[in-house]
Amino acid sequence: MRTLFIVAAILSMACGGPKEAPQTTHQAYKIYEGPAPGSENWDWEEYSYTDQNGDMYFANIKDPEIIAYLPEEGKATGAAMIVCPGGGFTVSYFTKEGTNVAEWLAEHGIAAFVLKYRLVHFAHNSEEAFYSISGSPAPKYTPEEAKALEEHRPIGIQMGYDDGRAAIAYLRTHAAEFGIDPDRIGIMGFSAGALLSIDVALNHTPQNRPNLVAPVYGEITPMPESLPEDAAPLFIAAPEYDIFNGLTAIDMMLAWRNAGRPAEAHYFAYEGHGFGYTPDPQRQRPSYVWIDLFYTFMQKSGFLGRQFMRGRPMR
Repeated sequence: MRTLFIVAAILSMACGGPKEAPQTTHQAYKIYEGPAPGSENWDWEEYSYTDQNGDMYFANIKDPEIIAYLPEEGKATGAAMIVCPGGGFTVSYFTKEGTNVAEWLAEHGIAAFVLKYRLVHFAHNSEEAFYSISGSPAPKYTPEEAKALEEHRPIGIQMGYDDGRAAIAYLRTHAAEFGIDPDRIGIMGFSAGALLSIDVALNHTPQNRPNLVAPVYGEITPMPESLPEDAAPLFIAAPEYDIFNGLTAIDMMLAWRNAGRPAEAHYFAYEGHGFGYTPDPQRQRPSYVWIDLFYTFMQKSGFLGRQFMRGRPMR
């Protein structure tokens, strides 16, 4: 059995807000004071798994937090982005859809915070939890366990959504300590993390409203009849061959445009679900251009501090 472990370097805990501007990246910050509301009685153990390529995954997350990837002082734009990995709300693809993206953003002057949001509980606290990415046999649940998991799933998903809102509120409260602009806090996500970011875009208060939203291969159907009046600018990247039915990314873009809100969508031919981001200096994966397009969208919208092109300013 492969060894499961948690990398302490990125999981050192900091209770409450940072006391001063953080001097190092990869520090973890709890987004709630005390236990996360609604899951105080979750008593299972969090697990991590690192594959042969060095990519990390998590399961059974119950204590939500953000891990900071901060730009060098001379590069910082003041913008901040919360990055939400995917994994079907049961596993967090922490490297490919989290830290890799956060490192790229930090290198380009954007303070990035990878969100470890709460996940649906696995009945078996063992490596079986990682069958979907480790090649291990799928867990065998008793009927009672299967029923308990099915009942817990919508609860766990909703709490993950709530963690997205809490992460934005946390950064907005502690913006000065992180050296970020409280009016330039965005959220992006992949697959399940994309659904989380969309839910935050559609359901928020002034304190946890995102200033920019970027779902990557995420579905939402049906679209609500109307968007919030303060819906943030929307950037979408989606594959031609997805696991979802219908061109839902285009539906989202049209809903934003019909509401008079900025939106941009990119569909990548010959690509499938889960391309994520891995450093690719030789440009052997054409879909990875999405991250450059995303950066340009952030420039155009004014998210990076000033508008790159003449157009509608952000509200």
